[in-house]
Amino acid sequence: MDSVTSTQKGQPAQDERFDDLTGIYNRYGFFSATEQLLKEYPDQQFCLIYWNIRKFRITNDLFGWNAGDKILVRWAKNIDELLHDKLAVYGRLELDNFICCVQESFIENNEWTRLGEISYTTDEAKYNLYSCCGLYKITDRTLPVSDMINKARAAMETIKDNYMRLYAWYDEAMWNALLEEQRMNSEFKNAIAEKQFKVYYQPICRASDGLVISAEALVRWVHPVKGLIPPDSFIPLFEKNGFISILDRYVWNEVCATQQARLDQGLETVPISINVSRVEFYNPNLCEDLRNIVKSHNISPELLKIEITESAYADNPIQVLETVKKLHSYGFSVLMDDFGSGYSSLNMLKDLPIDILKIDMRFLDNFGQNQKAIIVLESIIRLAKWMKLNIVSEGVETQSEWDYLRSVECDSVQGYYFYKPMPQESFIELLDKVAEHSVDLMFRSLPELDDTILEVFHQSNTKESILFYSMLSGMGLLEQCGDNIELLRVNKGYYEAVYNSAKGENQILNMPFEDPERSLLLEQCSTARETNQVQRFQLHHKREDNTYVWLAVKLRYLGGSPQRALYIFSVDNIEEQKKAEQAQCNAS
Repeated sequence: MDSVTSTQKGQPAQDERFDDLTGIYNRYGFFSATEQLLKEYPDQQFCLIYWNIRKFRITNDLFGWNAGDKILVRWAKNIDELLHDKLAVYGRLELDNFICCVQESFIENNEWTRLGEISYTTDEAKYNLYSCCGLYKITDRTLPVSDMINKARAAMETIKDNYMRLYAWYDEAMWNALLEEQRMNSEFKNAIAEKQFKVYYQPICRASDGLVISAEALVRWVHPVKGLIPPDSFIPLFEKNGFISILDRYVWNEVCATQQARLDQGLETVPISINVSRVEFYNPNLCEDLRNIVKSHNISPELLKIEITESAYADNPIQVLETVKKLHSYGFSVLMDDFGSGYSSLNMLKDLPIDILKIDMRFLDNFGQNQKAIIVLESIIRLAKWMKLNIVSEGVETQSEWDYLRSVECDSVQGYYFYKPMPQESFIELLDKVAEHSVDLMFRSLPELDDTILEVFHQSNTKESILFYSMLSGMGLLEQCGDNIELLRVNKGYYEAVYNSAKGENQILNMPFEDPERSLLLEQCSTARETNQVQRFQLHHKREDNTYVWLAVKLRYLGGSPQRALYIFSVDNIEEQKKAEQAQCNAS
C-alpha cells in the first residue's frame, strides 16, 4: 500500500493534492488516491468512514479560529497515527469533515472508534470534542468516489444531532433521502420566485376565554406536483445549506405585508410571532434585517414578535443574548419556543431576558396520568409568574387540558382544540370576527349588550348571536323571579364546562336549582343588582344525574323590574384546580 499512502508524509510543499493546514489529502487528493487504491486491490473489501466534529462552529466562536485550526491539525494527526501503516487513504474534505477509505477488517476490529474523541485544554479547563460518523461499504466500484462519499455523509447526517449514537451504516433509504434533498435544493429558487411557500397562521388564545390575541406564522411548501410538503422535510435541509436565510426573510416579509394590508384598510389586527432559525444567530445583520423589514412595511415592531428556540441558545448563548438585547432596543418582544425540550432551561431563564415563555407541548403528553409532568408544568408556570413572564402553553387538544391550564393561571394557549394552522385567507376571516367582537361580552357596555341579548333570544344568524353561541367560554342568560332562578339560554361552551361534552342547544334547561346552590345564586344576583358590578364566585353545581362539578362563575345584572331580573353569566370548569387543592390539604 506504500504506493498510495506514503505520499501523505513528507509531501512536497504546495502539492495540490494535500491540505495546507493538516498535511493529509485534500478532497482532490483523496478522490484520486482512492480510485488508485480500489484499482490496485480489486479483491479487497473496503469501507468509507466520514467524520464530522460535533458543534465545531461553537468551538471556533468560544476559543477562536487559531484554536480551531489546532484541533483540526490534531484530529488529522490522530487519523494519520492510526492509519499510516494500514491499507487506507484518508483526508480532510472541508472544514471539520474528514474521510478515509480503509479495509473492512479494520472496521470489524473497531480500531477506528478510537478517533471519536479529542481533548482541547485551555488555561481554565479541559474540553472534550466528539465526532459522529457515517460508514459506507463499497459494493459498487463503478460509482464515482464523490457518490461513495455522499453515501457515507448521508449516513452521518442521520445521527448528527443524536448524541447517543457514534456512527451509522449507510442504506439505500438514506440515498433516496439525499436525492430528494438535492431535488429540493434545485427547486428552491423557483419555488421562492413562484411563491410556492405559503404562510400559515396558528392562533394563540387567551386562556381565560379562548379569545384570539395573537398568532404564530408557520411556513408550508405547496409544491405544484407533490402538494403540501411539511416543514420538517425542508427546514433542516435549508438550515444546512444556507437557504433558510432566504426563506426566513420571505416569510417575515409576507407576514408584515399581511399586517400592513389590514392597517391600510383601517382594520384591527393582532401581533404575529415569527420563527427565527437557530442558524440566523450567526448572522450579524439579523436585528437590522428585522427592523428594516418592519420599517419597509410601515408597521410597529409590537406587531411582530420574535420566536427563538432553546436549542439556539444552547448552541450560541453569547450571541443569542446580545441579539435579544438588541431586539428589545428596537421594540420587539421575544418568545422562547419549545421551552423544556432541551437541557439548559433553568440557565436560560436566569440569563436570557425573554418576554414570553412557550411551554413545550410534550408536557401535556398523557395528561391526567402523568402526575410528575403536572408537577413540573405547575412549577414552570409558577416560576415564570415570579419572573413576570407571560406563559403560552402549546399543544392543547382537549377541554380538560384547557380547564387545567386555566386553573393554574396559564396566560395563553395554542393547539388543535382551538385552531389548527390555517392559510392566510382563513386567518384574515378569523381576524375580521375577532376585530368585530374583541371586547368580552361580560364587560361590554349595557347598550352594546342589549343588542347582543336581543339577537340571542331570537336565536338569529346575526354576528352577535353567532358570537354568543360559538364562544369557547361557557356563557348563558338566567332570570330571577322572586326566589326562583331559571336558565334561559346557554351556549356550546356552557355544556363543555358543565358536562365536558357538547350536549346540544336543545338540552332541557328547566331543572330547578336547589339549596345551598340556589341560595348562593340568589345572594350573588342581589349583590350584582345592587352594586352593578360583575360578581365572581365558585359554585358546586349539581347536575341532572346527581353528580357535582365545581365552576368558577362571573355574573352581571342586565336589567329588569322589581319582580323579574335578567343576568348574563360565564362559567369555567375548575374541577382540576379543586382536586389539586384537596390533594395539598390531604398531604399537609
